[in-house]
Amino acid sequence: MTSIGILLVLISALTHSLWNFFTKRGNFPVAFFFWVSLWGIIVYLPFFIGLGVSPSVFLEAPIGLWWKVILSGIFEAIYFVCLIKAYQVGDLSLIYPISRSAPLFTQIWAILLIGEVFSGMGFIGITLVMGGLFIISLKDFHLQPSKTAFSHLNIRAILLAFSAALASSIYSVIDKSAVEMIHPIYYLWLINLSMSCFIGLYLLFYREISLRKVWNESKKEVLLVTLLQNFAYLLVLLAMTTSKVSYVVAFRQAGALFGALMGIILLKETQWKTRITGAFILTIGLVLIGLAK
Repeated sequence: MTSIGILLVLISALTHSLWNFFTKRGNFPVAFFFWVSLWGIIVYLPFFIGLGVSPSVFLEAPIGLWWKVILSGIFEAIYFVCLIKAYQVGDLSLIYPISRSAPLFTQIWAILLIGEVFSGMGFIGITLVMGGLFIISLKDFHLQPSKTAFSHLNIRAILLAFSAALASSIYSVIDKSAVEMIHPIYYLWLINLSMSCFIGLYLLFYREISLRKVWNESKKEVLLVTLLQNFAYLLVLLAMTTSKVSYVVAFRQAGALFGALMGIILLKETQWKTRITGAFILTIGLVLIGLAK
């Protein structure tokens, strides 16, 4: 990865972990992210108007782009639903690192769908990232096998977090090919539009709480998370225009360090020794990914 790409992804990772921290602390329902995606549409309009962006930017886009927008919106909606459900039953320092384990799946999609090939150092780095994330997920960590190592795992939370990671890996590869067709800012606006539609469809079938109630109780948090989420996403899309998606998604897992630390320090979550061990291994992997060509 280039130095600019690394910088963009690191800032994105910190920003991403921040909105996840606020989401976990607020214990928000899925309806919260309907408002986030809806405001993600609105906040770009002044920018578009100020620059005199013509509707032709979207109308003249390749047909293939629209399929990517739809598919990415579907998998992003799945990502947010699974992430919210996981946070309702698990710790931030557990759920966030696992939900960032997308490199495990991104390797497969990148090879099969867009023909990317990564170096041996990149492969080792991604493997270490995955190993670190695995250790972070354990209740306790020993060098010797333990019958109780998995006895306290929150299986439902972990499965939801891995489902979020799987969805993230799919839409990341879609995004990589999409930003080659249109500028990342315009693509991000389309994704917010697509995502709000699919989260809205989910809420039609699963009416968990009134949208008006969520807005009245959490409007400040909605606006804060909207800005953080869109900023983090835009930086990643920009990094994808200059770097391989496998490396971008893997290096983005620096957010796992920030998320685990926020959970342990700010939310007073336990198992800090195990999760710091995993974070250290993850960091080595990130360095190797950053040095890979």
